[in-house]
Amino acid sequence: MRALAGAALAACGLAASVQRACAGAWTLKESGVQAYLQSTMTRADHAFDGSSNLYAAQTYDKVSTQLFMEVGATDTLTLIVAPELLSISLGSPADTSYLGPGYTDLGGRVKIAEGDGFVASLQAVARFPGAKPSEGPAVIGYVNGELDLRALAGFNFVLWGLPSFFDLELAQRLRFGAPPNEWRLDATLGVRIAPRWLALAQSFNVMSEGAGEAPYFNASYEYYKLQMGVMYDVSESFAVQASLVTTYFARNALQENGLVLAALYRY
Repeated sequence: MRALAGAALAACGLAASVQRACAGAWTLKESGVQAYLQSTMTRADHAFDGSSNLYAAQTYDKVSTQLFMEVGATDTLTLIVAPELLSISLGSPADTSYLGPGYTDLGGRVKIAEGDGFVASLQAVARFPGAKPSEGPAVIGYVNGELDLRALAGFNFVLWGLPSFFDLELAQRLRFGAPPNEWRLDATLGVRIAPRWLALAQSFNVMSEGAGEAPYFNASYEYYKLQMGVMYDVSESFAVQASLVTTYFARNALQENGLVLAALYRY
C-alpha cells in the first residue's frame, strides 16, 4: 500500500545515519510509536483506453489524507491503524463530488528474517470503507471492503558513497464486491544525499486479476505510477516530505498527476 509504505519509509528516513539507511520492511522497536500524516492531491483530465492510448476524459480531482499510527507491539510485530479523509470531484457530465471518510486500515507487519543489510517481513491490512454506494458515482471503487496481503524485503547499502536503501513489496489486494482483485508491486529507492535530506524514487504498479462486475468494472485494467521527492529531517523526531506523482502508463485507467505532502512525528 503506497501510503503505508510511505509511513514506514519515513521512519527509516529519520533512523538513517551516515553509515546506514533503512527500508520500509523494517518493524518498530517494542513500545515505539510513530504518527504519519500524508495528503495526496491528484488531478486527471485524460485516461488510457484498452490499447493504452491517451484520450480526453472528464476531470477527476482527488485529495486523500490519511493519518497512520504505528505501534511496536514487540520488536518483530508492528500494529497499524490509519483513518482516511477523502475528497473526490467529477467534472461534466457527472458534475458530482464526495467529501467524507474514506478507508480505515487496520493491520500489522511481522518481521520474519533479518541479516546484515537485509530484512524481510509480511503485512496484512484490512480496509473498511467509509463511503456508501448511495453517495453517487464519485465514490465508485471506494465502497467495498478490501484485504491487502503483502510480502516486503528491504536492503541497506552504499550507493555512490551515500547510505541508501531499496524496498520491494509484492501484494495481493482482495477486493470484495464488484471490483476485481489486484496484484501490486511497489519499489522504493532512498538515498541519503545530505545529513538531513533523503531523496526518494518510488514506483507503484497495479494489475487487476481480470475484470470485475458490470457496469463499472467490466474490463481489466492496469496502471503504473512514478513518484519522486525528498524528505527533510527537521529534528531527530520530526520530518517532512514532498513528492510529485504521475501515472506514466496504464490500460483502462486514469492518467493522474499530483503532489504528495507528508509529515512524520516519531516518539
